Amino acid sequence: MAYEFFFSYSRSNNNEYLQTFFENLSEAVREELGKGKGEVVGFFDQRDIELGEDWDQKIFEALQDSKVMVAVGSPGYFKSIFCGKEWELFRQRCAKAVQSGAPPPPLIKPVTWIAFKIEELPAVVRAGQAAMGDPQALHNVKGLKLMLQSLTKYSVDYHEYIAQLAREIVKAGREHTIPRLAAAPSYTQMQPAFPAAPSELPLGGAAPAVLGPKHIRVVYVAANPQQLAGARTLEPYLDSGASDWKPFLPMQTTRIHAVFQHLASAEGLGFTSEELSFGPTLVQEVQKAWNLRQIVILLVDGWTLSSDANYRAILQQLDQRLDVHWCVLVPWNEEDHDSMANRPQIELALQQTFYLHRHISPNPMFYREGIRSPDELQQALRDVLTRLKEEVRKRAEIEMPVPAGPSKYVISAGA
Repeated sequence: MAYEFFFSYSRSNNNEYLQTFFENLSEAVREELGKGKGEVVGFFDQRDIELGEDWDQKIFEALQDSKVMVAVGSPGYFKSIFCGKEWELFRQRCAKAVQSGAPPPPLIKPVTWIAFKIEELPAVVRAGQAAMGDPQALHNVKGLKLMLQSLTKYSVDYHEYIAQLAREIVKAGREHTIPRLAAAPSYTQMQPAFPAAPSELPLGGAAPAVLGPKHIRVVYVAANPQQLAGARTLEPYLDSGASDWKPFLPMQTTRIHAVFQHLASAEGLGFTSEELSFGPTLVQEVQKAWNLRQIVILLVDGWTLSSDANYRAILQQLDQRLDVHWCVLVPWNEEDHDSMANRPQIELALQQTFYLHRHISPNPMFYREGIRSPDELQQALRDVLTRLKEEVRKRAEIEMPVPAGPSKYVISAGA
């Protein structure tokens, strides 16, 4: 279907105000085109997560066929890899419509949802029309979300802006036709128009150590499917286990790493993150994270724990530490028939591995299990990240400078 506009937005901004904005804009576009009430003119995918695996077919087709892209600008939008890839695919379509060196047609329409500083935007955005109209105009200074929240005060300005934007969309769509990309890159191959914080990378390409409780190291405790061959179905672990694990398959087909990155970087949290590989040096790496005042999150697959003594042994060592900067989260998928059939063994493995955190010193800030859905996982992550950040800050103020040697919160095996 050829939509008049594609609505590109950060899922962290999706709420009733954003949906109202889309509905108001759609109605204004229908009026400009003389279409009937309720006719579909815009594409708005309202799932609450940026998929991060491959192009969803509906999103891909809408990006290929829409006449105009409305980019709902906010600080979160311009930090989103997913939004950057949507922008880049549409930009490539615009570039295909003109001869080399010619300016692309004005079919990407950024709007200010939450006010941002234009000078801090990625170069590809600054080079175009970063804000519609005068940068000092009310809708750019305040942002459309704030105007909607105070609609009694800003009603005239808001509705005038919506009408202006609708006219721009219809006019641009009539005057410019852009082709589909004949050989569009896959999602993984597509380079985002604004990758996350590229200026923070040194010339060598390696990221520097990030200090403070705004940085997370995340450990995915999920076995490589080769280790599980013959013991259970392997689909949740393909291709390589760890960050490829899909704990809520078939309910959610997204890799755990994509889920975590999306949530950690969302507005209101704003963490940076990196994967910490599981291995024999895990305890030492957790200590290093504390020295840098970083948070560590372990997402643990119960089946992996019950089937591999090496995983249990390493995590039992970690369980002896009562630090304040790391947490264990254990998803439980009741639609996974193998896990349900093996439930007693999995619960025994959890009890033996995390005995201290599960029984002696239970605290949901540091250990949670039985997380039964993607929504519950997102809520648990949001909660523990907020609480751990505050706890690390409080302890850091008391304990700085960092003493040499192991953390003082170590309980020996004989304790």
